[in-house]
Parts: sequence; C-alpha cells; structure tokens
Amino acid sequence: MLSILTILLYFSFNPENGLFFPKCPFNNYLGIYCSGCGSQRAIHDLLHFRIGEALSHNILLLPALIVIVQDLSVRLGILHQKRFLNYSYSPFIVLAIVLLFMILRNIKVFPFEYLAP
Repeated sequence: MLSILTILLYFSFNPENGLFFPKCPFNNYLGIYCSGCGSQRAIHDLLHFRIGEALSHNILLLPALIVIVQDLSVRLGILHQKRFLNYSYSPFIVLAIVLLFMILRNIKVFPFEYLAP
C-alpha cells in the first residue's frame, strides 16, 4: 500500500519543484553529488515515460531498477534462476559501482560532467 502511494506521489508531483521532497544532505552540506542525486527526478520522469530525461538525472537508476525487478521476479517465482543479489560477491560489486559512480560524477571534466544530475 505504501509503495502504491509513493508511486502516485512521484507521478503526481515533480521533485524538481521541491515542495516536500527531501534534499540530498551530501549536496546540501558538502556540495558533492552522491550516487543517488537526481533519483527522485529520474523516478518522476520514468513514471511519465521520459527515459532520456530520467537517464540524464541519474543513469545508475536504470541498472538498479533492473536488478530490483530481477530480484523480485525470482522471489515471486516468475523467473527460475538464481538471484543476482544472492551471490557472495554481489555486495562488493554493488558497492564498487556506487562509489565509482559517485567519484566520477563529481569530476567536472568531459565526459564525466554528463554524469552529474
């Protein structure tokens, strides 16, 4: 129920207007983009089928959603394969990707500047 309300909230209101959506503490206090910066706007854009804009806000959101959908599909019995998140090395891969993305999106040189939200 809460997830449906959250989806309706992100569909109905644009986080860019910032009425009641939380701001990123990394960006507010440190002036750097974390790996999640732009995700709220990206979710809003995805719900309105604006894939290009969603990717421009946070390109890491799409692979994350793919992993989440795969995980849920296996848990619900729709897919009959091993969950990606069940492998012992998965947390290290995810952590490495998230940290590398955070570092690269804060480099203000071409082509990394395109990773910033």
